[in-house]
This record gives sequence, structure tokens and C-alpha cells, in this order.
Amino acid sequence: MAEKIHFSQSLADRLYVAEFDDALLDLAGWKNPRWEGSKLKGLKINEYNGPQITGSGGIGSATIGSQGFGIGVWVDDDYTGDMTYGLNPVINNETTAIYIANSVIGGTEDKQFARIENHSYVGIEKILIVNTDDNTVQIIDRETEPFESFNRFMTSDFPTGGKLNVKILDPSIQSNLKGNYHCKMNKGWLLSTFKYFDYLNINSTPANARTWNNPIELFDNSEMGNTGNGIIDALLGLNVNRLAFKFGNKVDAYPTITNGITNGSSAIIADFSPNYTNAIITPNKFTQQYYSGSFTFPSKNTGFDGAFFSASRFILNDTVQFLNDNFEDTEIHLTINKGTKDFAPDWNDERSIGTFELDRGYGASSAINKNDHTDGGGSTNPNPEKFMGHNTPFYPIMQLKGGFPYTPTTFPQIGNLSNQGVMLQVGGGDYFAQLTHTRDTYFNGNENPLKPYSGSISFELSFLDKDHTLILDIDKEKELFEGIGEKGVALIPEYLHGTIKKNLAYYLKKAGIIDKAPNTQS
Repeated sequence: MAEKIHFSQSLADRLYVAEFDDALLDLAGWKNPRWEGSKLKGLKINEYNGPQITGSGGIGSATIGSQGFGIGVWVDDDYTGDMTYGLNPVINNETTAIYIANSVIGGTEDKQFARIENHSYVGIEKILIVNTDDNTVQIIDRETEPFESFNRFMTSDFPTGGKLNVKILDPSIQSNLKGNYHCKMNKGWLLSTFKYFDYLNINSTPANARTWNNPIELFDNSEMGNTGNGIIDALLGLNVNRLAFKFGNKVDAYPTITNGITNGSSAIIADFSPNYTNAIITPNKFTQQYYSGSFTFPSKNTGFDGAFFSASRFILNDTVQFLNDNFEDTEIHLTINKGTKDFAPDWNDERSIGTFELDRGYGASSAINKNDHTDGGGSTNPNPEKFMGHNTPFYPIMQLKGGFPYTPTTFPQIGNLSNQGVMLQVGGGDYFAQLTHTRDTYFNGNENPLKPYSGSISFELSFLDKDHTLILDIDKEKELFEGIGEKGVALIPEYLHGTIKKNLAYYLKKAGIIDKAPNTQS
């Protein structure tokens, strides 16, 4: 019988003669098989990134306080590079899908869509899913696949700002396609709703009607002063720390008022800027649900029944209100200067085509944005057509979605100041208030445009018609001058599996998309 062994846990029986040479901890032979030699670090999926010297690190801000002179903490913003095998990405996330598009519509080709110059709307019809193990190809058709499933494939492989290649499937079609393209938007079609392409800032009637320089503006970090009257200030809140778009000025400041108020509408000096007589409403599937009026505007800009107020009512009262009631089905997008102004260089997203999404949450409960142009003014006003609407914006404004990734990356004009006026009715009295408006301006109108832009400003509002459609930087007129033929085009994701990319024609033939291709893989 084996002798029973007792294992003692007492301190008296423990071994104290063992030792460890801690110098080993600094040797590569000790560290590499463990943490130092085993960990991986990568900046991005699917690509290798070496050391990056940003040059943005510094010692921080120097301050003088009660404790004497102090210097901030130094921050090292440089990236030391990926830790990986060779120059290979740490993580690969490749797709096995090829996309077939059966329509390419130039950004200036069809007036029913928002005008985006040098770009095209590309509609996807099919997805080819390749199994690299057995070389089979599954075809997913948009007509039979649930919308969400099909769309999830598309948006995953073509994220906003991502790269892709385009291949004409009919060899008889000549083209001038580039090597790479960018997906600027992946949500669907932008159905034109309100166009203001011919900027005009002149009022011919009445004879003494004035205009305001730079009435259109894209700004951020908006802050208003106070009049000192709490009741009135409660109606004038415009401390908006998100992106906003001003599309006009209704009134100028009364010359003798500074950050204050006056009782009596005779203090008003009217501005109706810009002139909206040449603006156009484009009917579509959404406007037909809430608007049945004229698609053009009055020939006179000023006054209650003029083009300025008509355009403002259509935008804020009608269109934005429809969005508030139907936000699950659509979005409203603003496009500045027909998509030619890049507000986010190198990002290649919606901002790069001057396009921003409206924030539906603004305006429904704010008195200043009620836009109630239903009051023709008080009897004390010597020119009643100048004094229109109580509790209305001192200028019409649309708030846009702000913060990353919505705000422009271009540098704004910091702390832009101007005195603005607003008309309102409190306790049965007509009031005019003037406040100093401080904001950061990214872009403004014709008279004083921010560089590098020169020329008059234009803008367009459009409803999003959700679909399997991309907006790509394809200039159809120059690059697809013969069209796309009957077979369409193949859209090749940036991170398509390498084997599939090398044998693209082979798999397209297996799917029956093209007729001629090698019978074996390369």
C-alpha cells in the first residue's frame, strides 16, 4: 500500500531558497514569446498603417494664475505604426459580393432628382454572392429579397466615403472610367422639392424696399444676446450649438436700437432678402401628400403675398412639418451650390457634395420658428406690407444635423457678428427687438462669399426616396458618354476578396451576367 503523503500549507514548510533573475524581463528572448512578441495593433481594418507624424503634439497652453506660471501637459499625437506580420493588415474583413447596377443617371440629367454636378445616381439591381470554397455564385435580386436585407448588404460594402471600382459589362460600350470612385451617399434617390438656382437680391417693389447683404448662410455655434425683457427673450432663443442654414432676412435693425426693444410697428425697416420670385417647387411623391398650390412664386418678392413669405411658408410651415410627421419614411436634405462645394475635403461623404440632412427635431415647439406669416401688421405701421407676421423668425432658419460626421471640416469665420431684428406680439402689443447675433460662419451668399468659393449661391431641398441607390463621383457625360448598354455595370467593393477580384470575369460568367470569360481561374 502506498504511503500516504501529507501536503502542508504552513509557512514553516515552504521553500525559500528559489530565486528569479529579474534581468531576464528585459531580454527579447523572454518578452517576445510572451506579451511583447504576441500582441497585435492596427489602426484600421483591411489596411496596414505605418508610423504617422502628425506634428500636432505640444506643451499645451501656458497660464499665469495664483500659483504662478504654468505650462500644460505635453500630448503625443503621433502614431507609432501597426504591430503586425510584415506589412499585412492586422484584421481583414473582406466581402464576397459583386454588385450589378442597371441604371446610371447623371446628376444633371433628370430634373426630378437633386442636381449634383459631376456625380451620378447608380441603382443596384442584383448582388452576386461568391462561395470561394466551391466556386458557386448565388444571385440575390432586389425584387425578391426583403428591402432591409438587400440594403444591409449594399451599405456594408459601400459605406459613405468608401472606395469602389466600376466595370462596364458590355465590351462594345466605350467609356472613360477612372480607376477608383467614392460613394458619397448610400441611402437612395434625392427627389427635388424646392430649387433656388438663380440668386437675386434686388427688390423692385415697393420703391423703398431694401435688401440685406449675404442673406443666405451656413453657420454653427449660434448665440443671441438679451433685450432685458424676460418675456420677449423667452421668444427669441436662438442659442443653437448645432449646424444651421439661414435662407433669408426679413427685417433690418431699427437704427436707434441696440440690444433692446421698441413698442410700435412703425420702427420696422423692411428687408426681404433674397428675392425668391424665380424659385421653383418640384412635385414628387412626397409633396403630393401635403401641397396642392402653385409650383412657381409671385412676381413680387415683398409683402404678405410675395415670393419671400410664400417660399418661407412652403419650406418651414409645409415641408418641415411634413418631415416631423413622416420622419420614419423619409429625410430632407439640403444641397448647396448644386453639389460643387466640398465642405469636408478628403472625407468623400455627403458633405463633399455640399449636402446636409435637416434635423426634424427643430422648430415644432419653438415660437421663433413657428413662421406664422398670417398677420398683416398693426394700424400704426405706415407701410403695412412691410410688417408681416408675429412671433416669426428674424430670419428663416433650418437646423441641420450637427456634430461628427455632419459638421463641415472646413475652417469657419469665427465669431461672425451682426445685429438682427425680429417682430413679435406680446400682450396685444406690436414689438420690434434687435439683438446681436454671434456665430461661426462656414459659407454665405453672393456679396461676401468665403474663399475659395466665388459666384452667387444656390440651394436645393430634396426628399429622400429610400432605395438601393448610390451617389458616386461618376461624371456620366464625360466618362460614360455611350451609356452603360443593356448589361449594366459591375460595382466592385474596395475590400472584395482577393481571389474574386483576380477572377472577376470568371465569376460574372458563372452567374450568367457576361458571355465570354476564362473557363478556369487564374
